Amino acid sequence: MLRTKQILLLLGKGTSQSAICAEIHCSKRLVSAVKRQADETGQSYGELLSLPDDEFSKVFQGECGRPKSDSRKEALELMMPEIIRRLGNRHSNIQSVYESYYHKSCPDGYGYTQFKKHVAAFRSSHDYSYHNEYEPGREWQIDFAGDPLYLTDYRTRAKQKLIVLVCVMPFSNLPFMMALPNASTEWFFHGLNKGLEFLGALPKVAKSDNMKQWVKKTERYSLTFSDANVEWSMYYGIEPIACRVRTPRDKGTVEGAVNQLYQYVYSRLECEEYFSLDSLNGRILELLDEYCSRPYKGSTRWEIYQTFEKPQMQPLPEQMYRFRMRKKVKLSSTYHVCVGKERHFYSVPFKYVGQTVKVMWDIEYVEVYAGKELACCHTRSLIPYGYSTEKSHMPEKHLAYEQRKEINAATLIGWGANIGPSVKWAIEDILKRTTFPQQAYGKCNGVLALAKKYGRQRLDHACSLIREGIGTAKYASLCNMLKNNRDLDTGETISRPPLNDNVRGASVYKEVCRGPEQRKENDYEQ
Repeated sequence: MLRTKQILLLLGKGTSQSAICAEIHCSKRLVSAVKRQADETGQSYGELLSLPDDEFSKVFQGECGRPKSDSRKEALELMMPEIIRRLGNRHSNIQSVYESYYHKSCPDGYGYTQFKKHVAAFRSSHDYSYHNEYEPGREWQIDFAGDPLYLTDYRTRAKQKLIVLVCVMPFSNLPFMMALPNASTEWFFHGLNKGLEFLGALPKVAKSDNMKQWVKKTERYSLTFSDANVEWSMYYGIEPIACRVRTPRDKGTVEGAVNQLYQYVYSRLECEEYFSLDSLNGRILELLDEYCSRPYKGSTRWEIYQTFEKPQMQPLPEQMYRFRMRKKVKLSSTYHVCVGKERHFYSVPFKYVGQTVKVMWDIEYVEVYAGKELACCHTRSLIPYGYSTEKSHMPEKHLAYEQRKEINAATLIGWGANIGPSVKWAIEDILKRTTFPQQAYGKCNGVLALAKKYGRQRLDHACSLIREGIGTAKYASLCNMLKNNRDLDTGETISRPPLNDNVRGASVYKEVCRGPEQRKENDYEQ
């Protein structure tokens, strides 16, 4: 209306249309339309300008500067609700909707480019966002990030996919982030515990979507939370809340925090490689601390949280909640129980074989109960199909077999040295004269066993006599010497060949072992 009055005022002064366009910065088409409507009224420009605003608007609000109606746009507006509905389908896009619906229904309608433009304009004009006001320290929003992180196997260089848990306090926008091996219930609540430790306090409400770890059954007017959720929330005194189905904007703050962490944390981890979950999560905490210390709303996220939110929250309990899986099994003859998706086996004292035991485990520990008695406790291992066995849980025969498997040459030499230096020499000599040392382990054990029957001093003395006399250690020689008490005689204890010219020695046998040709060569040389 103001621009129309300016045009009438300049027309009354006799200003040309070109000059009016240059001064008011409007099109010549608009000036011509205003002049035509003013002339059609039959009144002067001064009389029109003196009219009240409501009458003035009735005269000039009609066709002044308004583009002509387009039948294609009117048809598109009628079809727009169906177009938006089709675009909401999971596997559709704007090109498929244009080709399969709009172009077939309106062959003379807009082209693909104009169709996209009008649909985008309709969406933006009908996209409404509700502004939530959050009470400090009240709500904690929980979600999983869509993009995974990865661990690298040190040997094979294979990549292991990890799930990323993200939680945020909406008032201060303080995020928490942690990588998990999987999204199972035990790991999910373990991550929530770590998030509460990160905050150092307890919120009043925890909100998540309808994931199966959080909600067991979803109905329109009622929810059934999972048993683990009820147990966790009752332990901390936190009220659990679930979002409406397929409405991610109910937790819009954590959705936005995920995108922000993509840009700050994920971008810095792309060029780095990690081989353990603890090292990766340690690096994530470092980046989170940097991110929360950056300027935000005239302060930092940490400062806003510490000043306004944490004083309104409850302190953490002395002991954090432990979500433990449970099962009852009859202990088999192997006295091991299988735990977790990784199917790792943990030993139980063999005296409970045949009894029904209750196994309880979380991320850190595995406990086995026989009735109300704690039978054993192990540190949780994530090695697939591995075994965690304590020697105290094994029967004597199994323990002896296990110890025998662990024997090697160094062990045998060490045991011989504990008895005496000559016994050590005998063990080393037996092992040295064997192509494969494992084949001589039995003889070495036989030599060591003589110490139990005849005593350490006699065995060491007998070995010293063998060393001085023959120079070669043999189990049979030692056994015969000790059995016949020849190590106790004062006379000659070791048989030696007599020293005279008629007795042939080792040199003669060497000549015999040589072939006839070699003997002729030796005779020729002589």
